[in-house]
Amino acid sequence: MKKIIWIFLAAAIPLGTFARVRIEKPRSRQATSFAIVIDDLTYDRCAEAVRLYRDALEKDGLSTYILSDRWETPDQVRSELRKLYGKQPNLEGIVLIGDVPVVLVRNAQHMTAAFKMDEERFPKDQSSVTSDRFYDDLHLKFDFIERDSVNPRHFYYKLSDDSPQTLDPTYYSGRILYPPKKGGDPYAAVSRFLRKAVAEKERAKQIDHIVTFAGHAYNSDCLTVWMDEKLAVNENFPLTGKNHLSAKHLNFRMDEFMKFRLFDELQRDEADVMLFNEHGQIGSQLISGDIPGDSPRNRMELIRSELDYYVGRETDKKDGDPEGAKQHFIREYGLLPSFFDRKSEVPEPAEPAVQTVPALSSVRRDNILINLDDLEKIETMPRFVMFNACYNGSFQQDGSVASYYIFNDGRTVAAQGNTVNVLQDRWTYELVGLLSHGVRVGQYNRLIATLEGHIVGDPTFRFKPVEPNTLSTDLTVNRNKKTVWEHYLQSEYADIRSVALRMLADQKNPVSSARLLSVMKTCPFVTTRMECLKLLSRYRNADFIEAIRIGLKDPYELTRRNAANYAWMTGDLSLLPDVAESYVNDPESQRVIYTLEKYLELAPVDRVQGALCGVIDRCLYPDREALWKKVTEEVDRVAEAKARKLALILDKSKDAQNRKMAIRTVRNYPYHEYADEFLAFVADEGNDPKLRIIMAEALGWFTHSRRREDILTGCRKLLEGNKNLDPELRGELTQTVLRLQ
Repeated sequence: MKKIIWIFLAAAIPLGTFARVRIEKPRSRQATSFAIVIDDLTYDRCAEAVRLYRDALEKDGLSTYILSDRWETPDQVRSELRKLYGKQPNLEGIVLIGDVPVVLVRNAQHMTAAFKMDEERFPKDQSSVTSDRFYDDLHLKFDFIERDSVNPRHFYYKLSDDSPQTLDPTYYSGRILYPPKKGGDPYAAVSRFLRKAVAEKERAKQIDHIVTFAGHAYNSDCLTVWMDEKLAVNENFPLTGKNHLSAKHLNFRMDEFMKFRLFDELQRDEADVMLFNEHGQIGSQLISGDIPGDSPRNRMELIRSELDYYVGRETDKKDGDPEGAKQHFIREYGLLPSFFDRKSEVPEPAEPAVQTVPALSSVRRDNILINLDDLEKIETMPRFVMFNACYNGSFQQDGSVASYYIFNDGRTVAAQGNTVNVLQDRWTYELVGLLSHGVRVGQYNRLIATLEGHIVGDPTFRFKPVEPNTLSTDLTVNRNKKTVWEHYLQSEYADIRSVALRMLADQKNPVSSARLLSVMKTCPFVTTRMECLKLLSRYRNADFIEAIRIGLKDPYELTRRNAANYAWMTGDLSLLPDVAESYVNDPESQRVIYTLEKYLELAPVDRVQGALCGVIDRCLYPDREALWKKVTEEVDRVAEAKARKLALILDKSKDAQNRKMAIRTVRNYPYHEYADEFLAFVADEGNDPKLRIIMAEALGWFTHSRRREDILTGCRKLLEGNKNLDPELRGELTQTVLRLQ
């Protein structure tokens, strides 16, 4: 009750009423520094463990500050961190422990991997992005909106229209926040975790055992994606692969009861790193989907499930005929009426690996997910766990997957997860190999920052490097010294070369695009070539287009997939022959084909049909006539859909909500050929003011478009030529200009 009373008092008392922030200075002088930010109640209850953690950090090379207070607002915390960074420019990271205010960010969905929820239609708590970029990226600007009425420790902020529009964290961060759903004493749990973090620092182990997992209905459904994963892992973790247990690559197809196999792996003491690629929710991981059709019983269950779906659709219809549907299937497939009688189900006998199994459908449900109840029963051993999944890193919730992984009696001390949904086709393993070279998990996460991606647990944790080096310190102290990164570029390790290129590209006088293209053409490492492609996307020039062309033919599937992504983002028509060639002749790369379809949808229809048919005419497939027919029909379908969408957007007589939804799709489908129409839409005062704002925002997604300069010029003219422009529209246009320039 006392805590509840405090929360409501805090909401009413103005900032500055309480005592000044208590700051404990470091006990040693090191090359870089770190800050523990903790609420005073947690500090009082966990003081011994906090100081043990502080001492371990100093022993590991970090001059460590402790900042404690009854933190009233996020701005108070950010102000203290800004002052500390002003005095300590080599501050490399922070950790937020206990009751430090949570920020939910709006107006910044372009900084996420995939999140695009309508902020007007959906509640604030669902359509905002929980993000500690508020605390660790000091160059961003935010406007306060309000405090959450249900959870007073959650605060809503809007990314300012005139803020920088890209992420560049000043230092790294992590969260240690006990999930209330677990119950028990949260202060005792935080103390146990900090002691565990100290113990793992003292152990200082190299990465020589990893496990990867590819879950159902993710990009791993494409076996080419999963097969090529080994290429990256072998480069990222050079000490693994010495035997069959040191690098395991698991796939949901391998076992009907795969989640129990995963429990075995998670409880192996020698497992250092676990990398999950799957769908997820706040409190669950999706492991498997439909049961395999590898037995008569399973095949019958799959058929029953399929037919039940169609019968159910009839049941849901206003004038549906479920009985008629059943009779149709009885006649069509020679079934007995009892097939649709659930009382006729007979429990399947137990299998040796799973005792006392009830009905098969129940086993299936239990096998699909790893949930919080499951995680209560196991001790997770990998020191670092990555969740390439939606919502698994929602540390602000009462119970989240990532929080349960660190708050158990196992050895997991750091997890990387996302507070909202995440893109399937992002570069999952970008720079993760730095962990093999003694780089802290927080430093790694800072280099691949998204608005939603966080370290839950100890961000300072690091493994013993493959070979002694100073890379971890250099990432902070020598961030701007070109000579240091030129030296690292000679490394025999892929991700050290990759981070060297990244740091050279981050300089005030960055490495030239010609040099990056040269490295991409000659480098033997698949991950470094992919880094070159990503860095070249900054240059938006002919070298970037050439990198896309080369990338579409790269042996590494992920590079081909990302080249396909950049192809549709640019809409560059000189790439059309290369796209058509890959689209027709690389069908086994399902995710690449899926992405190339987007390029073909965005390009002019007549050009697309000619390019595809030209490739098909030259190919040796015996069924090329059928392929030609399929392609032309698909092109016609896309053309009709595109024309309907443009007509809907431009037709002022149509329903505003339908027009709004059509405009919002432009964020995912930037129709380059319609840039002039979209600019005219924003300028047209006869259009609904809200729709003009939404279109102005959609134009901000044309960041790599071949029409980017035209859009940028058009938006600037609108801003400069109309002094009476609606303030909200002016703000959106300002933001779009900053994103495109």
